[in-house]
Amino acid sequence: MRTLYITDLDGTFLNNDGAVSDESRRIINELTEKGVLFSVATARSSMTAKDLLEGLHISAPVVFMNGVFLYDLEKDRAVAFHEIAPRAFLQVVAAFQAYNKAPMLFLYGDDGQFSIHYTRLDLQVNRDFYNARKKMLGERFRKVDALQIPTGQHAVYVNLVDTYESLKPITELLQTIEGVSFSFYGDTYTDYWFLEVYSAKASKANAAKEVKALVGAEQIVAFGDNYNDLTLFSAADEKYAVANAVDEVKAQATAVIESNEQDGVAKFLLRRFQT
Repeated sequence: MRTLYITDLDGTFLNNDGAVSDESRRIINELTEKGVLFSVATARSSMTAKDLLEGLHISAPVVFMNGVFLYDLEKDRAVAFHEIAPRAFLQVVAAFQAYNKAPMLFLYGDDGQFSIHYTRLDLQVNRDFYNARKKMLGERFRKVDALQIPTGQHAVYVNLVDTYESLKPITELLQTIEGVSFSFYGDTYTDYWFLEVYSAKASKANAAKEVKALVGAEQIVAFGDNYNDLTLFSAADEKYAVANAVDEVKAQATAVIESNEQDGVAKFLLRRFQT
């Protein structure tokens, strides 16, 4: 049976340094050379994920930004994307403003380029994000007076990193907005939490199904560690939690495998194809 194997990145396939280990890279490359269908589904954008995946032979379109984008790494272009409708976008921004929070707006242009707009950066973690991406995006990462959708641009993601207590009330407002979904989960590397809002048409589950159809697979085997992987698990025929996963993910898993630090995903696949 033709199977798509699809894994989350941070906390699942990446080690605690946020990198693909040499061992995982070697194993996956050997398997994909033999025809194994391997992909990733991550909350990261192509801006930060492409360099991490350098040298890794991925044999299917990848899922970026929790399902907002299907991306062809070989051709370095989006296969498909889902945008937030303008009316829903205004409601999302209002939900953050109701609690005096200033999220970042990710835009995707008709020219195939990303931009990020923000009104202010309240926490050092947000300033660190800005400083890291500013080198990459230049003037396309800029401060604006108000978050709006410029002509020729599409709102694809509204995102904020803050404390759990600060963000939780906003999720209750977001649940009332038609046409959007969101992911709310703890950061793998810090004590902060992510609140990420995107089109209701986008999810790791829907994107995994789209990839499955594109590559002609008959089933999905998924790997994850965090709350935003539960939707990916819902689309999978088999689902595996790494040992460091949160309890809720382990509870939904077919089985628990070795941790991300122990190359759990790659070693699982190696065992499967050695038998």
